[in-house]
Amino acid sequence: MRITKPEWLHHDADKKKLTAIFSVDFHPDGQRLATGGMDNKVRVWSTHAITHNDSAQPHAPLATLAAHGGAVMCVRFSPNARYLASGADDTVVLIWEQDTHADYSGLGDGSLSEGSEVWRPVRRLAGHASDVCDLAWSPDARFLASCGLDNRVLIWDTRTFTQVAELTAHTQFVKGVTFDPAGKYVATQSDDKTLRIWRTSDWALHATVSAPFQDNIFSTYFRRPSWSPDGACIAAANAANGRVPVAAIVQRAAAWPTDLSFVGHHAAIEAVQFSPRIVSIDGTQTSVCAAAGQDRSVSVWLTSQPVPLTAATALFAGSVFDLAWHIPEPSSYESEDDPVVARLAACSFDGTVALLEFSRSELGSPIPIPDQGAMLAAHGWSRPYKSARTLADLHCSDGSNNDDEYDGNSDGRPRPIAETVAQIHLEESPIREPRESRIARALEPISNESPSEPVSTAAEPLATIHMDEQSSVSSPAEPALTEQAMPVPVRTKDGRKRVAPVFIRPLGGGRASTAKHSPVQSAGQAPVPKAGQPPFADPPRLPIDMPLWIEARVQSSIGTFEATTENEDADVVARVVGPAGAQSLVHAQPLTAARVRLSVPAVVAQLSSSGAVSIVAHNTDSLRLVCASPGTWTVYLDQPCMALDASTNVTAVSLVDGTVHWFDSGSGARLAPPLMLGTPATVVRCTGRFCLVLDASGLISVYDVVALEARADHISIAPLLNSLDQSVPALTGVLLSESGDFVVQLTNGCAFAFNIMLRSWLRIADPHAFRRSDFATRPSNRPITSTGTFAAYSRSSASQLEGIQESAHLQYTRMQGTPSEPTASKAVRACVTLDHLEHQLMAAATIGNDDDVVRFTDLLARRLAQTADHTRVLFWLDALLGPPLVTGEQPSIKSWTPCLASVPKRRLLQRMLRILASNRHLQSQVSEYST
Repeated sequence: MRITKPEWLHHDADKKKLTAIFSVDFHPDGQRLATGGMDNKVRVWSTHAITHNDSAQPHAPLATLAAHGGAVMCVRFSPNARYLASGADDTVVLIWEQDTHADYSGLGDGSLSEGSEVWRPVRRLAGHASDVCDLAWSPDARFLASCGLDNRVLIWDTRTFTQVAELTAHTQFVKGVTFDPAGKYVATQSDDKTLRIWRTSDWALHATVSAPFQDNIFSTYFRRPSWSPDGACIAAANAANGRVPVAAIVQRAAAWPTDLSFVGHHAAIEAVQFSPRIVSIDGTQTSVCAAAGQDRSVSVWLTSQPVPLTAATALFAGSVFDLAWHIPEPSSYESEDDPVVARLAACSFDGTVALLEFSRSELGSPIPIPDQGAMLAAHGWSRPYKSARTLADLHCSDGSNNDDEYDGNSDGRPRPIAETVAQIHLEESPIREPRESRIARALEPISNESPSEPVSTAAEPLATIHMDEQSSVSSPAEPALTEQAMPVPVRTKDGRKRVAPVFIRPLGGGRASTAKHSPVQSAGQAPVPKAGQPPFADPPRLPIDMPLWIEARVQSSIGTFEATTENEDADVVARVVGPAGAQSLVHAQPLTAARVRLSVPAVVAQLSSSGAVSIVAHNTDSLRLVCASPGTWTVYLDQPCMALDASTNVTAVSLVDGTVHWFDSGSGARLAPPLMLGTPATVVRCTGRFCLVLDASGLISVYDVVALEARADHISIAPLLNSLDQSVPALTGVLLSESGDFVVQLTNGCAFAFNIMLRSWLRIADPHAFRRSDFATRPSNRPITSTGTFAAYSRSSASQLEGIQESAHLQYTRMQGTPSEPTASKAVRACVTLDHLEHQLMAAATIGNDDDVVRFTDLLARRLAQTADHTRVLFWLDALLGPPLVTGEQPSIKSWTPCLASVPKRRLLQRMLRILASNRHLQSQVSEYST
């Protein structure tokens, strides 16, 4: 056994102050090692640099991933080698994907990686209410399980990255999770001194094991269990035999017996980890398991022996938190006499990582993959295994874990089985043209298009068009580009250059992406679970190749502009490079002309509403809507439900055919015929008598369901998502008030309210605005609410408006960090504060909150009384008094409104006068307006 501890592998710039490393994991190909630490970062290192170089020679990480807002507690590569998942104490799980075709190593913002490799966060999974402690991928990479300090375990479907189950039986912190390699169970371990085993068929609790943990008096950061590669047993951390710390072995049998254990550590065990391969030693086939914990030691055990194979004592200066194995493929060392057949990585609280290498003479040889598959078959695993050559082939040959009758695409064509991890990367990589070719083709004119031909205005599909790499698909509305010479610049009489303009197709008419993906079903054709199928057997598979967690993109602002001009007279022609190589030609257009495509919710077996009204939609054999409170009623549906919400007055249900149905929440009576949207709804909100619908084309409509009239009709969110820089925001929340006003929140920390009278969006929150105000929004520890109503913000903050602003600000700081505090003189701060309070007052009126209007009127009056700004005081007194004493250029009697929100302005005037009277310099104005 050889042990390597590179001094240069750490999570900070100062080696004298090492930062704790909480997690470690190998890439399936063994060439990369990922670590997560207290510095809020994930780092990816070269395994070759660790094993084949002098440990004292510094090596920079291949990538530094910095998008978390808290310490990274867990990192896990997916078995199919496509994703890297990271969980942190910012309550978020991020899904990273390597961009192997990037032209640069990073953009310099905190959300992308730094180093020789580029890793982009493609999904943000927000479901936990506290720290995320552990992650586990299912063996076929179909599901991802996350657990945390909110006592919950969440299951995510990795084809759409939507939450499909919530496991809530634990009563204390859940600190470890592991999947059964046979695909039948998932096991979780908690501080409630239990190991719980759940079925993956329906996510129900199957068994609870508590005997090995009842005598445990030790407290640990983690309780990371591991399932043996043959599926025969589970190794559980932080167990005890009397007062002796052990790793318990839970055997796979009817009663899940716990008679065996690994005994030898002198302090609590934090983590155990089985090697992913069965080995053969002297003709005996056995599993290999490593254990480590607070005694700063690592031990390696064989399940066929009662004593450890080896133990590295006092290996670290702090507790050991995580372990990871990598088994090289035999083809990589066939010519060596005594090759390295296994590598074990361990990370510690002391901020270091150790790599333990085992030779064939020490650990034996891994058995063939088909033989290991046969062992799993004894536990009900039914995947084909005879032709498998790697673990990726064994579990991930078709990218899912449903037992189809054929292994292929949804159209019936056979799918080739990937032979290696490298081949999987090759098949999933998009075709990337050289940069010079893309810039040249951006300036080519488009031929074979007649001006007399009608231009198609049909909506684009919700997902990227998927084509085979060796086939070509031409759309009738999308003539192909032809190779032509680039336009030649000419000089005008005044000597300036000018490029002849070229015809560009309308927005959305770009060339279809040649990226190879799995087939995607279009909207309105979402699959319905069949009788006898597991509840989540086949939800629609949406693309997940877009950067960050952005699911709503404005097409004209994706990517970077690569073509420029030399003067202001030349036409601006730019090629926009989208995700996975998708490209389109666009002119510089008004921002409101951009088109939006939002992803639609996946069809799951059951949907339920949250709040006082309990509504459950069942998408199984009999499609139905069931109300449990306040009344009891059932309505049968014709199509599966995609989204629903309910208030005390109205229940709204969106179906896959693009219709919205309204029912009375008390009786279940239908309130109107189905509302036709044209495209499926992405978000449905109900508050009071109002219903908000955001459809997949980015249009918001608000309906008064009782009066059957529209308060807002087809309001586009495109102006909010558009951005002239590269940081295109994403939608994080849509809120609806009791009065029918609505607010949209974005990942850039901004929130927007729509003004019905102006027919325009007004920005009511911006993390960069009013930073020098005495009332500027500060970082808050309040959780971000997931409800779609305004009321929740009133309960969590001093005012409803400030609650919305704090929520948006917290979302921004978790992604981008806290904005810097600008320095300003006292006079500047006073001016900015007054402007800020006026903004808050009018923003409160925009969202229709009476309490906030009164509150900010009082704050504004106090600030005016302090500054004694006579001009500003007269303006506000005139504005609140109204006719007949309006003077000068003030609004006319016809345009003056008597209320702010629903508060009478003259009532606000009385409150303002009482406060202004405290300043004797304003006595004349107070006396004049009081009479």
